[in-house]
Amino acid sequence: MQLLVFTVVGLAAMLVGYAFGLGGAVGFLIFLAILLVGVGLRVSEPLTERLRP
Repeated sequence: MQLLVFTVVGLAAMLVGYAFGLGGAVGFLIFLAILLVGVGLRVSEPLTERLRP
């Protein structure tokens, strides 16, 4: 569910960036940055649970 939310937010940010005239490549980089933040949070969850006392 978390990755779906980050994907939708990334697509919305990409659309807004493209609407402001940043271009397709910059919009795609915005989408990838938001998606990679979501993936990083998803991957780090088990690691943080394992490190908690």
